[in-house]
Amino acid sequence: MNCIQWRTDGSDPFPSWRDREDYLDRYGARAVLWVGDIRSVHNWGWSPAALCVALRGRLLAGNRGCAVEVGSNDVLVTEAGNGLRLEPTGSGETRVAMLWLPPPTARSRAQDPLPAFFADDAELAVALGRLIHAAQEPGGSMHLCLDLVLNLLAHRQLTLADTLRNCPGRSDRHRRQLYSRLLRAKNLIDHGQAVPLDLAALAEVASLSPSHFLRLFHRVFGASPHRYLVQQRMLRAHRMVVETAVPIGTIAQRLGFINRCAFARLFKQQFGLPATRLRRQASAHLRLGAPRLLQTLGSPSRVAYSPVSNAA
Repeated sequence: MNCIQWRTDGSDPFPSWRDREDYLDRYGARAVLWVGDIRSVHNWGWSPAALCVALRGRLLAGNRGCAVEVGSNDVLVTEAGNGLRLEPTGSGETRVAMLWLPPPTARSRAQDPLPAFFADDAELAVALGRLIHAAQEPGGSMHLCLDLVLNLLAHRQLTLADTLRNCPGRSDRHRRQLYSRLLRAKNLIDHGQAVPLDLAALAEVASLSPSHFLRLFHRVFGASPHRYLVQQRMLRAHRMVVETAVPIGTIAQRLGFINRCAFARLFKQQFGLPATRLRRQASAHLRLGAPRLLQTLGSPSRVAYSPVSNAA
């Protein structure tokens, strides 16, 4: 696969295309690399699969109903199809790199990558940085850097293979389509904003009926969507309690818990300690210069699935 760097002609700072056929007419089987600043919301009505990384600042990337915040060293793999939305978050300028991958053709028999979010993946982010540098240097080895990025991406995609096998389907293509839909909802739970997410909302993101989504999610990931949602938010709560100074009430609110008392009860149930006591013990260990001991404080491995009606 070859790669070209998109350069503005002065009329439009963003690459654009109408649909799959328009992309192939313009670029063929070549990837398109774009680096630029996002100062306001920008939308693509159709987009091939792409790798997105924030070089400076943070951005909210929305794709197929799943919106996640991308920060330093985070790499988002978007799903091919209708809709891609980029929006800067916070103050300051947001600089973004996008690597659009060409749509597969019948002749190539390639497959679009599955949607994924690789949090704090320095190896893949650095490989993308090398590709950007090679594109800007005369005689840069873009093809070698692109091969490295694609090899790393293929290796990351293998981590999804085990759960993909659990997904039913009439054919391999149908199985991947269903799995991609489930991954939209899972990625939203794992990395999306902490907004209330009920079964109907998650099923809508996956473009499935609530009953069908519930059965498929449990079959593929081994837990109901609600139990998985609670588990992931409690793990995030544990990290925030131990690693930050954010007030406990604010943590509960950010993670979508309307009732702080319910959050406190569930936190103690899952980790064996109230959040305030866990934070005090974590701070004491840090002062003693023993950060490894934090692993023994309310270990996240104790998280159990537990329904909480007002958690989301």
